[in-house]
Amino acid sequence: AVWARGPAPRGGGGSRYSEYHTGRGQPAAVSSVAFSLYDGGDSDDSELEDEDAVADAEAPAPPRKRAGAKTVAACLAAFQLGLLLVLAEIGDSRMPAGYIPAGTVVETENIDLWTFIMLSLAFASLWCLRSVASEADPAAACFLSRAQANEWKGWMQVAFVAYHYTNAQDVYVPIRWCVSAYVWLTGFGNGVYFWASADFSAKRFLQQIWRMNFLCALLALATNTAWIDYYFVALATVHFVLIFLCLGATRLLGKYVFRGWPTPDRKLGREACDAEKAVGWLLLVVLTCLLWVPPQLNNMQRNSAPKTPYDYVFQTWLKDINHHTANYFWTRTRMDYLSSIHGLLFAAVYARFRDWWPKASLALRAPCYAVASALFAVAVYVAKMPKYCCNSGADYRSVNAYVDTLWIPLYLLLRNSTPWLMHRVSAPMEWIGMHSLEFYLLQFHVFLTRKSQMILYIIPKESWAYTNMIIVGFIYVCLCVKALELTNVVRGVVWRCTRLKVGLCAAWCVTFYAIFEGYFKDTSHPCDGASWGVWWAFAVVAAAFLCAWTFLDLKA
Repeated sequence: AVWARGPAPRGGGGSRYSEYHTGRGQPAAVSSVAFSLYDGGDSDDSELEDEDAVADAEAPAPPRKRAGAKTVAACLAAFQLGLLLVLAEIGDSRMPAGYIPAGTVVETENIDLWTFIMLSLAFASLWCLRSVASEADPAAACFLSRAQANEWKGWMQVAFVAYHYTNAQDVYVPIRWCVSAYVWLTGFGNGVYFWASADFSAKRFLQQIWRMNFLCALLALATNTAWIDYYFVALATVHFVLIFLCLGATRLLGKYVFRGWPTPDRKLGREACDAEKAVGWLLLVVLTCLLWVPPQLNNMQRNSAPKTPYDYVFQTWLKDINHHTANYFWTRTRMDYLSSIHGLLFAAVYARFRDWWPKASLALRAPCYAVASALFAVAVYVAKMPKYCCNSGADYRSVNAYVDTLWIPLYLLLRNSTPWLMHRVSAPMEWIGMHSLEFYLLQFHVFLTRKSQMILYIIPKESWAYTNMIIVGFIYVCLCVKALELTNVVRGVVWRCTRLKVGLCAAWCVTFYAIFEGYFKDTSHPCDGASWGVWWAFAVVAAAFLCAWTFLDLKA
């Protein structure tokens, strides 16, 4: 029967997908999602299955549940997910809305509110620090640990949402650096994982694509939002696929050509050799440059550009969707196309650096601080140049790819400058970082609204802007938590279905969406009677199949 892995308590409550693997008596394995936008529960399914097998062997037999209980739980999760999408659509187009920025009706932006939000959270975080060091899991407290990466993502996500909410254009460049840092983390996290595990299976690939795009795709369909408008997801997806291909090809070379290269094995603590890392990194550099470097275009537009590898890989089929998707995809990916390369480069030396850093004296660390400070100074100098600091960042975008990650070395060194700092993280920011994908996606529909051009109100008065911010913010956070839980429950359902059922569901969705889209694409009025008739016919057939399927599972 179809079933879902429900939110099992672990370590004081919460979904098991949202907690760390503590108390194993061994260092925690590093997942590729630990350092990416889409963390919050993407643990290795193989690890979870091993844990479940051990737990089942040691624990007494549980009381027998009534037949079909897991199927009912899965249907309930599907219903809740549908309700969440309805709320997102209502918030996006039906609720009262006020003009950005929040808290003022006379200014074009509210940088004061952005600063207030960041400082308030910074002071509150000082009272909510937690230690990540533990005897059971000594690897949890290290340079750029998983908890520390989640905290970093939490700070960047809060800054990003507050930037949108207050229209704080004065911090445009730092926000651009935060976007690039997410891409850097994608390169770093996937490099650490693949070079430690050599897990280039189709299952792993689909797990990551699902986690990044499942909620995004549903929100795009429910609210009529283009997929590329959630450009964080597009960036994470593109760079994950590139890294997967490059490092996977390198592993094949090591398996069939350079047989002297050792096979990475997480359980034995064996990483890929330096030669394999170097070749994989160089492949990513070459592929990235082939796609995004030529030609040099004014304003980063490709309307009159000659054919390049980018056109054959992306541009042709993106234009078939629409010109907005094609142009916006190029603009967004071009601004951060080098970030994952830098992250992957650090991943190649991460294990050695992580072990060396705590033992290094101040004299040995000094050159690191000096180089990192120089890189940060270069980034600030370029951002403050008259040529790039004005025009709402339009001119700066042309150089962002070359300076956007120069601040990261100094941040990481300062963040880990003492053992006390290395071993502690802000619990609220860490928690937000674990839900960063949901916070990013839902901000556009239940915190902001009208395609993020306005802010959502519960009290329909702009003079009550701050009260609205508190009320709507609470609802927004609750929906983010629920969205992560439902995403993981549905993933559990799909991952434990037979291939026949998954194939039938995929074929059903693609076929009927194509029919539906083809009917409405050229319809002058998409809400006429015939349109509603087609929609209801589709819904009735889908509901009939769901009921029949559920009945058969309950009967079984």
